[in-house]
Amino acid sequence: MNFLKLALTIFCVGFTTTSSAKLVQIIHTNDLHSFFEGSRSGKGGYSRIKTLVDQLKADASNKGIKTLFLDAGDFGEGSSYYFSNKGTDALRALDLLGVDVTVLGNHDFIMGGDDLARQMKESNLQANLLSANLKGKTLMGLKKIKPYVDFDIDGMKIRIFGLTTPEIHYQYPLLPQGFIGPSHKKGIKIAQRSKKDGVDFLIALTHIGLDKDSTLVSHSRSIDMVIGGHSHTRLDQPKMVENLKGEIIPVFQTGAHGLAVGSLIVDVLGEGEYKLIDYRLYDITKDISEDTEVKKFVDEAYINRERYFNRSWTEVIGFSEIKLTGLYEGRVKDPRSCWSHHIARLSRETAKTDISIQFDLFQGEEIPAGPIRFGDLIDNFPHFSKWGDDGWSVSRAYVSGLILTQVLKYLGSGNQPFDATIDGVQAWDKEKGKAVPYLNGFHKAEDALIEGKALKNSKFYSVALPSEIPYAVGKMSPLIRDLLLVNSKKVENSNFWPLFENYIAKNSPLKCLAD
Repeated sequence: MNFLKLALTIFCVGFTTTSSAKLVQIIHTNDLHSFFEGSRSGKGGYSRIKTLVDQLKADASNKGIKTLFLDAGDFGEGSSYYFSNKGTDALRALDLLGVDVTVLGNHDFIMGGDDLARQMKESNLQANLLSANLKGKTLMGLKKIKPYVDFDIDGMKIRIFGLTTPEIHYQYPLLPQGFIGPSHKKGIKIAQRSKKDGVDFLIALTHIGLDKDSTLVSHSRSIDMVIGGHSHTRLDQPKMVENLKGEIIPVFQTGAHGLAVGSLIVDVLGEGEYKLIDYRLYDITKDISEDTEVKKFVDEAYINRERYFNRSWTEVIGFSEIKLTGLYEGRVKDPRSCWSHHIARLSRETAKTDISIQFDLFQGEEIPAGPIRFGDLIDNFPHFSKWGDDGWSVSRAYVSGLILTQVLKYLGSGNQPFDATIDGVQAWDKEKGKAVPYLNGFHKAEDALIEGKALKNSKFYSVALPSEIPYAVGKMSPLIRDLLLVNSKKVENSNFWPLFENYIAKNSPLKCLAD
């Protein structure tokens, strides 16, 4: 079904022709994660995004159509380019791209509210940054972050409000000065107020994920459209969700990493009535020319990134016959891979623990087999605790057999086992007549073995895991951390980047582990 037919089918409830109808183009992105240069798949790149956006704006302008460019958050941490000018360039890039409004994503405050305030000041951010459910703005120096912003387009009042994901495991960088409140409750409240304020068209610009976007719409009467992010979902066509009035509301999302840009034309009729005229998702490919100004900015960011690390980005440190798995076009492609097993084994050996757990979602961009350069390590694992350190480190904690069994059950629950690799745990294979590595979702937690013995509820086992996990749990609740992760401590000289560099150099060419 083409989109014009779709629009006529689902948006004509209560439709009346009026001379006050106004066409508006909305361009949108989400989850850019500072992928300035694009992905290794050859797609994306801010200089090509800029070229496409300018072309779309010009085409619309020639037809008398005004444009709003919206970004649905996570423009910051997530790739190695975030290190350019300590995160400031991630915000500068929004203005260079021409973004009018963006929403705060969880990766945008990953270094804390105070650091985000610094980035906003140093970048002189002109785009409107929204978050209606961010609390503690004054304490963190983030008063410029607004709950919503209004635009008057040819007499039509368009309101855009922002919602940030309130998931508890993302809250810790803001504590204790701030936190993220419930998103749906705040969104519904703003929607109700907007009706009273005479808003003609209400857009929810969200970073809460597609499922929660759908829930938001289903509990609303006044939201006209959702531009979303966070779940990295590519929607070639909008997801249609019924609201409380029985109206069908579109939800849009472009995937991640600037690999695609969405563009829609909407006919705002007023008093909550409108038509979606057209929607297209444009892939950002190499046949799009690069904008000169943005290309210069990216080239400078490349130099700034090398300056931060004081290393050549292309310095070869070893070779690998396997992929350094991670995100491919914004999604985990190969979970529990050979490389994940290497990380888990390296962590366990470094911490000298009984077992280790490696979470695949922490890995960055996938690196193909072949020469492994210094920059590849950062791209594959772009996470750090504070500016100037050598990446996350390894922590050692002690977990009771009772808790560990519940963790194994959780990791293997659901239709798909959690993307985590466990080293040091085995299960008995009756067919082979021997113990084999434990696999989430395949083996039962009750059958888990450590050193050939079944887990005992009262016994404590040493566990290696990324230090950010006990740190985050401790920020949210020191009591819970101390109950679940007993005597948790960082292991000395265990930062991941130098660990990876030494490990790959020593084991070059890297292959799958035999066990």
